[in-house]
Amino acid sequence: MRASLMRRPRLTWMVLLVTFAVSAACGHPTDDPWEPGDTGSFVFAPPGRTPIKVWYAVGSGDVASGRVVVVMHGTNRNAADYRDSWVPLVRHRPWVVVAPEFARDDFPGVAAYNLGGMVDDSGEPVPQSAWTFSYLEPLVEQARAMSGVRERRFDLFGHSAGAQFVHRYLEFVPTAPVRRAVAANAGWYTEPDPGVDFPYGVRDAPRPVDLPALFARDLTVLLGSDDVEEENLRQDAGASRQGPTRIDRGERFHQVASDEARDLDTPFRWTLQVVPGVAHDHSPMSAAAAEILAR
Repeated sequence: MRASLMRRPRLTWMVLLVTFAVSAACGHPTDDPWEPGDTGSFVFAPPGRTPIKVWYAVGSGDVASGRVVVVMHGTNRNAADYRDSWVPLVRHRPWVVVAPEFARDDFPGVAAYNLGGMVDDSGEPVPQSAWTFSYLEPLVEQARAMSGVRERRFDLFGHSAGAQFVHRYLEFVPTAPVRRAVAANAGWYTEPDPGVDFPYGVRDAPRPVDLPALFARDLTVLLGSDDVEEENLRQDAGASRQGPTRIDRGERFHQVASDEARDLDTPFRWTLQVVPGVAHDHSPMSAAAAEILAR
């Protein structure tokens, strides 16, 4: 009896060690807090949702007084590359960057990623609890818990398909605690135009858009001056109506929003910024975005 009792603690510790090893191999966060200068990845698995891989980088200084920056990858779903672009950008800033990876196998096509999972491939609405958009807030809470960041609001950056995700997130998740957002070089937009059908406008969208609240958001539409190639650019009737190139479409998106805000006589906080000499490249656009988020 005594021998049996003595073996139980040893067995318990063995189970704990195996569990820890499996958890570390899978990339789950451990109880060890993130420290300034840390980089890595983990698997984020909200209850009832598909697990995703998340890449992170911790800046320097008093990170607890800083903030979380969520970085959304483009159509290549290369979140690790995006995180890598931000490592030098946070080196001297008290920021925590998290770059979620929405892999094609689990989030295929435009509907699941660019449109935030609001509709399925046939265009039918999806419950909000199952939206891809719904990953962001709990992910930020996880990052805050691991890093000690006190600020609940977060900053948001996306490039290309990620910029599509970002501007639609602001449109359709009005309560999201986003402090400042940058949407860079999106290929096409859901324009805040009640006269144009979703997904190119907001008429008959999966949920109504509060336009005054949207226009009060701190959003920068960031465009590369040389992003004029039409390769991989959506060319159907709705997208082509927005212009021949990404820079044309981005300028139009900002103008449509400005005109709509004027018609509604409501404040308009959006800005439009062009980065000289940059084409469709997330790295220099990330550098420009970091300067905007630092203001």
